[in-house]
Amino acid sequence: MTLIEKLREAYTTTLVSLVISLIIGFFGGTFLGRYFDKIRSTYPGILVILPGMMGLRGNVFGSMASRFSTMLYLGDLEPKIKEKKVLKNVVIAMLLSLIPVTLLWLIGILRGIRVHSFQILLIVISSTILVSLLLGYFTAFVTIFSFKRGTDPDSVAAPLVASMGDLLTIPSLIMFILILESSKPVFWSSNFLLILLLLFLVRIGKVRKAELLEFRELFATITVLALLSLISGFTLERFSHLIQASIILGFAYPSLLSSFGNYGSVVAAKTSTKLHLGEIDKFFSVEPFMDILALFATTPIIGVLINLFGIIVASLTLGIKVKPIYALALTYPFMALFIMFYSYTLSYFLFKKNIDPDNVAIPLISNNSDIFGTVYTVLIAKLIVGG
Repeated sequence: MTLIEKLREAYTTTLVSLVISLIIGFFGGTFLGRYFDKIRSTYPGILVILPGMMGLRGNVFGSMASRFSTMLYLGDLEPKIKEKKVLKNVVIAMLLSLIPVTLLWLIGILRGIRVHSFQILLIVISSTILVSLLLGYFTAFVTIFSFKRGTDPDSVAAPLVASMGDLLTIPSLIMFILILESSKPVFWSSNFLLILLLLFLVRIGKVRKAELLEFRELFATITVLALLSLISGFTLERFSHLIQASIILGFAYPSLLSSFGNYGSVVAAKTSTKLHLGEIDKFFSVEPFMDILALFATTPIIGVLINLFGIIVASLTLGIKVKPIYALALTYPFMALFIMFYSYTLSYFLFKKNIDPDNVAIPLISNNSDIFGTVYTVLIAKLIVGG
């Protein structure tokens, strides 16, 4: 492929998916920006857990989408939503999600963030159960529907699942916060019913200990990545006053993280394919760097759109006039470029160490992009707000 062809693909295919992901991210960002001050002042522990929760959705349910796809092709899963194996996998995904988020909450407590700690635990648990149920069946539907229509589920399921995870995570947390503040009896009863629902699903799903042990490698991976997300979480919590003061960044935070992760994941996926096909024989090969250059050409558009969407959403939500962040528009392309180079380097050297980048690089890059993105957000906030 020539550079012109790569540029055409970047603008007609990749850019479209990036813009869609950006819009979905701003839906969650609308809730975060609208209630950022309330979370920061009353429920700061949620800010510590939030990056880990957002990353967890993609890792757990992206893996489930891949697993469903493999089972469908092997004939181990009937293409029906009501199939018992679907329920079993959804329940397992719930359980896999609950343990890391509870661990993140506990570490937050140990670090001294104890304001409304028990309520935060219940908010996180209830949100995880509810979102896992919705996202689990959404994953099954997308995978089975695309399979039945003759489309490869691997090509469509993972991006849609990750986007839906971003769409559901923040609004669900806000919903339980609002329920808590409007009616404590409703809050306690809804938590009780959701935990009861989880136990009921575990029972009818007939999940056995041996089946859970089959997922120990995935559990270990997502737990380690969740712990790494604490870097993002504690940074977000510590500098939340700056992000809130910048206004746009409070709304744009989820979209910023997802866009950096998308750029990194695209490069990692392309690099992995070319490495497996023997198209990259040395680190400084021309082909992967042309991929990065073509993707880099789209980054100014994303940087401008983040500003534009942030202004529109903040103005409509808060009813105030908001100025664009020129520093964001100017520096965003170079931050994305750094993440793409990092993704290529990590994928290349993992492959040389006989580690499949598909299994390790993409989840790791997504997690690391959240860390880089959070630090970048704080630096931009400090630049425009000071402090």
